[in-house]
Amino acid sequence: MRHTRIAQISIDAEALRHNLQRVKSFAPDSKVMAVIKANAYGHGVQTAAEALSEADAFALATPNEAISLRQSGVSKPLIVLQGFSSLEELKVLANLDIQVVVHQPRQIDLLEQCTDVKLDVWLKLDTGMHRLGMPVEMAESSYQRLLACESVGQIRLMSHFANADDQAHSMNQKQLSAFSHVLATTGQIEASMANSAALVAMAESQMQWVRPGIMLYGSSPLKNTTADELELKPVMQFESKLLTVQSLKQGDVIGYGSTWQCPEDMRMGVVAAGYADGYPRHAKSGTPVWINNMLCPLLGRVSMDSLCVDLRGLAVDIDERVVLWGRELSVDVVADHADTIAYELLCHAGASLG
Repeated sequence: MRHTRIAQISIDAEALRHNLQRVKSFAPDSKVMAVIKANAYGHGVQTAAEALSEADAFALATPNEAISLRQSGVSKPLIVLQGFSSLEELKVLANLDIQVVVHQPRQIDLLEQCTDVKLDVWLKLDTGMHRLGMPVEMAESSYQRLLACESVGQIRLMSHFANADDQAHSMNQKQLSAFSHVLATTGQIEASMANSAALVAMAESQMQWVRPGIMLYGSSPLKNTTADELELKPVMQFESKLLTVQSLKQGDVIGYGSTWQCPEDMRMGVVAAGYADGYPRHAKSGTPVWINNMLCPLLGRVSMDSLCVDLRGLAVDIDERVVLWGRELSVDVVADHADTIAYELLCHAGASLG
């Protein structure tokens, strides 16, 4: 929680536990690899690891994230999604019993050179997203090379959807089909493809492991479906207060660039929150802010330490509680108005949380 600024963030650990149970209700036959990379999407990786103790494993983006978590005392299986980039890094991860994702031939080269350690790996296949992963044409040869590596323990397979948030997108079935074809050639091997959106909307993609991320933090992973409809609870509460209330005249302009002009005599409030607190500077006029059970539109440009809101029809004064997002106002709603995604808002606002 921030202590030096009026705007503050708090994390609801019980909501995290609730959302994990929702994951399990959608995928009751799968193990859960909870994604807590990027400081648990801004929620604090230690807080998330403790609250999500009933998950079967944790996924981190980088070796340093996983190493730090292991050294903090977390004993649960950890998986590094970006894998490793050197022999030294590989040995450190192996000695800490941290699993790695293998997504390029060079990583297999390094594994073949390393004979004094052993670790479990996830072979990642590129089924159409074209980000990280071996081409499916190299799946069999890559798998056989890993089988022959003295340094490799258990091998599992992984891929990632590019459009799972859009249930009707034709790429979803194409990717699933490509991955399933590879699985059919490897026999009984554990696999994971379903992210938050897929585990909710594509039960056939759940397999032995699911990898929930954004839904754990109370944001909907699906287009045109709200978090409330999925019975997810917001985890991050972003609040502040009204610094002042001003009475303005018709024609007065507000904020940097004078981008918003008062259409009539009106009351305007200044909220103690800005982009220094993680609120998006690019949020447009009209983005909702919750004050005293009303959604008040943002006016003009967001400043470093403050933002202005329309108080017409609302009888409030200085020090009134303001919710930027949280239980009273979904982060998804704010993200939509700001032409971004909840991931970005949560990560930026929670940057100070450890």
